[in-house]
Amino acid sequence: MKRNNQFLVATAAFGLLIASCGTGVKKTPGGIEYIVHKSGSGAQLKLGDTALLNVTQRINDSLLGESRKMVGAAVPVVLQKAQNKYDLMEGIALLHAGDSATFIIPWDSLPAQERPPFGKKGDKLKITFAVEGIYSAAAQREKDEKLITEYLDKNKIKATKNAAGVYVAVNQEGTGATPNPGDTVYVHYTGKLTSGKVFDSSQDSTMRPGMPLEPIKFPIGRGFVIRGWDAGLSGLKKGSKATLVIPSGLAYGLQGSPPVIPGNSILVFDVQLVDIKAGAPEAAAPQFTPPAK
Repeated sequence: MKRNNQFLVATAAFGLLIASCGTGVKKTPGGIEYIVHKSGSGAQLKLGDTALLNVTQRINDSLLGESRKMVGAAVPVVLQKAQNKYDLMEGIALLHAGDSATFIIPWDSLPAQERPPFGKKGDKLKITFAVEGIYSAAAQREKDEKLITEYLDKNKIKATKNAAGVYVAVNQEGTGATPNPGDTVYVHYTGKLTSGKVFDSSQDSTMRPGMPLEPIKFPIGRGFVIRGWDAGLSGLKKGSKATLVIPSGLAYGLQGSPPVIPGNSILVFDVQLVDIKAGAPEAAAPQFTPPAK
């Protein structure tokens, strides 16, 4: 509690310093008050951008939550056109990459269903956005490729990149067939981050207490798992053991899977394709018959 008080005092002092420098309280075109704490040098946000934001919420000076502590990473927000007077999209659109600003909204001005339940008339909801950056899928793919190459070199893994972009290292090749779309596959696996931290396993009772240690089963190629699994397992023969290194865009992407998998995480899976059961073939597309003239 003492550390929180010190943090709030420091925040208040910082706000006074900004005000004394002449920045003061501004207003968005719609009338939302805001204070800029830091001016970044990046591009201004525009409609359609995915902004990576660290968000802090307060009522008056009482801290409600901080996104980075809750999810461990910046929150992706797609910038859209503001829909009403106190829609913060209007405020976010004024920011640049690297900016930090607090927007101040009277609690009782919000629609009843959007008000924090512990506020009251006269309270101020204060939301701080720190713009960490603007997400670019192309830039992330390039970053992933570099990190994957470094990971493979460091761990002396000889992997081949398949057509979908998954790196596959077959450690023990099976003798059976490869699965077809719709076949049910039975897979043992251990998943980890490139740091080596294991986040899930079908063969470790400490990861799944109380659950049986048995392979996961699902119809391959039908979107029941992350795309990197469908793409990586489809080329393995029954009985194979392999390592799959999956770029973030074929895993959980920008959102991640909090709290164990941060956004934009490259995933590494040690897998064993235990069995394949033939599934029903994919239904043919209906034929169009033109009406008789």
